[in-house]
This record gives sequence, structure tokens and C-alpha cells, in this order.
Amino acid sequence: MDTTADAPQTARSRRSARPDPAEVWAPLAGLADAAAQGGTSGAVAITRGFDRNSRLRAKALRDLLEERGVAAIEITPAVGSERLLADSEITSVVNLIGAGSWQPYRLAAKLRAPLLAVRGDEEAGQDSRDVIGVTAAEDRRDVALSHVAVRPETEGQGSLIVTADGEPISVPGGSAVVTLREQRLEVRLAGPDFAEQTFTATEVRVETADAPHRLVRDELPIADFEGALTFTAEPGALTVRPV
Repeated sequence: MDTTADAPQTARSRRSARPDPAEVWAPLAGLADAAAQGGTSGAVAITRGFDRNSRLRAKALRDLLEERGVAAIEITPAVGSERLLADSEITSVVNLIGAGSWQPYRLAAKLRAPLLAVRGDEEAGQDSRDVIGVTAAEDRRDVALSHVAVRPETEGQGSLIVTADGEPISVPGGSAVVTLREQRLEVRLAGPDFAEQTFTATEVRVETADAPHRLVRDELPIADFEGALTFTAEPGALTVRPV
């Protein structure tokens, strides 16, 4: 007796409708394999752009991950897109945007998940990179990859109180720029009536007073800022894995 059973027509149709990932983009199968190594208990964040190619690649990668039993969530650089990840455990972040965008790297460091990138965008092997942790008073954590600046909205107005190693420094009408240097923070303070000062620390607190200020992360102005933030050096907090 012939016991061979055909797959349901709908299942066959669904599989046949999926494009070959190699035809969509050759690296997708390798990215799916690498992402699946993180297990199936969490989800993979797929960072993509808005163009048609990026959308097609993200869809094909989602299908490949589904075949491997791995959930996936697509994220774009649009404001608010990261809220889609709020209730999910993220095992890895896949970069479909390319090396020209900061967003996938910042997201991976913020989530403490490895970034999977196409070899060629990332020529070196797996590496760990330092980042700047940015923590608000209510313990919300973000990161910067290169530097953070706090500047008054109107030049010369307001003041900053910068505290490192328990020593507060008042900078009337000034700005603070925090960069990474040899796994520490380099802090540069300047103001109209303040002699420019530079020092290093592992953690620094910056508090604004008397006027609105602007927070700038990696050259991207992200928020009007009033209150206090703590910046912390986080050595090796970002892991990049070329695939």
C-alpha cells in the first residue's frame, strides 16, 4: 500500500511563492543561520531601510528565520519604531541597512545583543567595541557610539553642573562633550566665561539648569534636555559579527 502523503496544496503554494533567498540577496541564508544560533526562545531584530530592496530582503530573511523556528521583528530608523521590541527578548540584531547607518549598531549595544552584519560591510572578524552608556534619572538606558554633547539651546544661556569623582564643576552658559578614549570617557567643558577644561573619568553626571539644552548623540540631535544624565564608559559593550 502506498503510504506517501502529499503536503497540503496551500502549504505547497505558500512555500513555492517564497523567493529563493539567493535570488533576493545571497548573504541572507548565512545571516539566517547565524541568527538561529542564538536559539528560538527570543526574537531577532531585523534593521532595514525604507527602499524596496531593503523591504524585500527583510521579508525573505523573516521567511528563512520562520523556517528555523525563530521569531523576527522588523525595525526601521523611523522615530518610535524601536517600541516594537519593548516586550521581546532580542537574541541578535541583523543589519540590513549597511555600515553607513549608526542605528543598527546603537540598537545592538542598547539591547546588549550581538550585531550580525554582512562580511564586506564589516571586513574584520568578530570584534568588541566600546560605547557610552547614557542613563536618565529614571534609569532609562541608551547608548552613544562615539560621543555625546550637551549644549544650551541659546548660546551662552543656562548652566551645566558636571560631576565626576564626587567633584561638581559649574559651567555657566557652557557645553559638555563626552567622547571615548582608551575605555574611558574624555570630558571637554567650555563656556563663554569658563576656561576650557578636559579630563577623563569612567562615569560623569551632567545636569542642566536655568535654560533649555539640547542633547546631541553621534552628531544627531535627539532631544531637548532639562534635568540630569549619567554617562558611563562601557568597554566591549558592542559585539559585531560579520557573516
